Amino acid sequence: MSEKIKYRLSEIVFSKQTRVKCIAVLTALTVAVISLLGLSINTVKVFDGEKTYTVRSLNANAASVISNIRLKSGRYKILSSKTESRITTVEIAYSFPVYITVGENTLEIEFTGGTVKEALLLAGYTPDEFDMIEPAADTVIDKTVYIDYTDIEYVNGVYTEVIPAVEETVYSQSHAQGVVKTENGTDGLKQVTYTEKLVNGVSSEKTVTGEEVLTAAVNTKKIIGTKKTAAAVKQAVKTSADVKAVSTLTPAAPIELDANGAPLHYKSKMTSRATAYTYTGHNCATGVAPQPGYIAVNPNVIPYGTKMFIKTADGGVIYGYAVAADTGGFIKNHPTGVDLFMATRSECVSFGVRNVEIYILE
Repeated sequence: MSEKIKYRLSEIVFSKQTRVKCIAVLTALTVAVISLLGLSINTVKVFDGEKTYTVRSLNANAASVISNIRLKSGRYKILSSKTESRITTVEIAYSFPVYITVGENTLEIEFTGGTVKEALLLAGYTPDEFDMIEPAADTVIDKTVYIDYTDIEYVNGVYTEVIPAVEETVYSQSHAQGVVKTENGTDGLKQVTYTEKLVNGVSSEKTVTGEEVLTAAVNTKKIIGTKKTAAAVKQAVKTSADVKAVSTLTPAAPIELDANGAPLHYKSKMTSRATAYTYTGHNCATGVAPQPGYIAVNPNVIPYGTKMFIKTADGGVIYGYAVAADTGGFIKNHPTGVDLFMATRSECVSFGVRNVEIYILE
């Protein structure tokens, strides 16, 4: 009996010791786990400009942690993030959509606030003083807004352009009457500078700012002989003093005319387009006071001071003795044309536009 009691007592003592050991082991394991968890926990502090949110998590991804925080708004941008000793400090700013329309395209960006110009820069545009922006570039925006932006650029450029040679008719006494000769000309070349306006990258207008002639054009000349043989020499039947002419100028000596009203003696002859003009309140380009007989010319074709006799090709109007004394804007479109001075506006209207024969006297 006593042996049984001793055996039973020894079992109880052994069981109690075993339990103590188990408890010690479990306690050690618990402490180890807690220590390991403490080493693995990350602290994320999020500041939104007004409030700081603090979160402890096993997740080391700050962006993921922030996404689970109940912030004032789900639209935000991370401005900065810094981690030290398992503590991550994040600064955010709440954002809002801004819509930028350029031409037919509209772009949406997330904006945290600032000026219209800053929103455009964020979208990749570079506004300047030429651009059209609505609202104005310095407008401060803190909520969703629609911006209309038109990008305007001015670019300078250079190109070359051919100056076409034109044909001109020259009447010459160096060749017998009826002889026609042609001297071929050559095209010229000029350099043109321009400023081009681009609206949203598309050309809208181009303005020529300068021209430089690199090679002058040489016109083709059709030379028609006027020298008459002794048998064909016409006799004068009248003089300029005998005909009614528009011009009030008087030549040094009367001009001998043939039966058709053309001068018998002249250096050259040309047929030109003629218009008429009257008093403008200004003197002629050469400084003389305007009067019938002083005509406007292209001085590169007919030099100032050239003396002429002019009549219409059909002989209907005898303008008479004339002197090149003026010029005008007509030479841009009609470089070989002339503008005849008339005493009244009604005479100009009656004359209109006609072809005239110009006989160069000297």
